Amino acid sequence: MSDATGAAPVSPCAPAGRTSTNQHRQILGLLRRHRYRLWRTWELTEQLRNLSGTTDPACLNRWCAGERSRIPAFRNVVRGIEEHADAIAAAAELGLSHSRLEGINAKIRLSQRRGFGFYLYLGGVAL
Repeated sequence: MSDATGAAPVSPCAPAGRTSTNQHRQILGLLRRHRYRLWRTWELTEQLRNLSGTTDPACLNRWCAGERSRIPAFRNVVRGIEEHADAIAAAAELGLSHSRLEGINAKIRLSQRRGFGFYLYLGGVAL
């Protein structure tokens, strides 16, 4: 996934006015030459980010099959994706999210933190 200069594609999400696409390519070219592992990590992360919008499980399977990284974190990610491939595909296809559940859990934890130290005796139940 590189262009004619050998640099990886640049994310279109870069903030406007901070650095140009040419500067990004130069920085990525330097990273690729001098800090290959860091560059490879960035490239794999961008590839996986690009796959997050797809509902086709074959794309995710191709990324996992093609990924033979020596970076331990990516091996763990690939292993997790392979173990939960059906659930990931179903969630992407159906548009499911845990956001509502996580919001409720956050409110419960917040009320527990606010209530820490206050004890109300209700038959052995302490808040």
